Amino acid sequence: MKYRILILALLSMLLVACSNKPVLYVFNWSDYIDPELISEFEKEFGCQIKYSTYDSNENMITKIRGSRQSFDLVFPTGDHVSILIEKGLAEKLDKSKLSNFANLDTQLLEKAAEFDPGNEYSIPYFWGATGMMYNKKHLPQELIDKQSWAIFGDPFFKDKRKVTMLDDAREVVGAALTMAGYDVNNASDEALEAAKKYLEEWDVNITQFDSDSYKNEVADGTTWLAQAYNGDALQQMEQNPDLGFIFPKEGTTLWMDNIVILKSSQSKDLAYEFVNFLLRPEVAKRNAEYVQYPTPVKAAYDLMDESVTSNTDIYLTDEYMEKCHMLRYLGNDAVKINDLFEYIKLN
Repeated sequence: MKYRILILALLSMLLVACSNKPVLYVFNWSDYIDPELISEFEKEFGCQIKYSTYDSNENMITKIRGSRQSFDLVFPTGDHVSILIEKGLAEKLDKSKLSNFANLDTQLLEKAAEFDPGNEYSIPYFWGATGMMYNKKHLPQELIDKQSWAIFGDPFFKDKRKVTMLDDAREVVGAALTMAGYDVNNASDEALEAAKKYLEEWDVNITQFDSDSYKNEVADGTTWLAQAYNGDALQQMEQNPDLGFIFPKEGTTLWMDNIVILKSSQSKDLAYEFVNFLLRPEVAKRNAEYVQYPTPVKAAYDLMDESVTSNTDIYLTDEYMEKCHMLRYLGNDAVKINDLFEYIKLN
């Protein structure tokens, strides 16, 4: 009986000790960090990370504005960094607390300045491009060889319900704008009308708009073709030789996800420590190799094997980059793109 009481007392003390650990609330995209790094940070800093995920920038903003849970760090795409700043949700960075900021690639910081002038509120996390992931078992080679956004509207898929696109207005409308020969940031009536024609043609074959489950559904054959982020596709391809990925010949969107400390954060000092941790060259290298996206940490890139840095599905060629456009903040013009996307989803 005494031993039982002693064990209960020790367990109680352990629970109290755990509850006294500082907690960092991280809100990120799914499959977007090496889980081992979270454990290592918790051990090094004697803290606990509460890690939650979202599947779209819009859902992320809705959650942080409507939840009683105060998140510390979020990972928005560039145009949504601008929205967080505009709405007064982002904390202005104290760069004296970012000892590893100098490890970032200055060229990428210049690109990030397009949506965050002076890099005052955000730190680049990963960047990438959007293409198409497919299941080789179900798609004929002649269809794959077209390497075009036009594949989404191909009669081959009629009535099969095997095609998905991302649940992201900028990506979906951006693909149609590119197909129509426009910049992905063009929200003129003329450009959107041209994009609408392609979207209506594609929508005949689209089963759903989804930014998460497609990763498993292409692998198991539920979906045969999906608009996909390149890193997500490469993660799945490592595990399944039946999967492939292509960048459309017309070009595509470029995007950059970023780390933002929220103004409402209750653990800002710990948040800065986590950012510095992610910017360590060896940590950034491991994280990039896990998620299969290009790292903005120049020192980490220099540590990587050539087999990674020469992979053009990760690090795009200069020639293809010329066909790509970074998603920019559009202000009120974004409403027109969102309205077109909602029209396609509902019709």
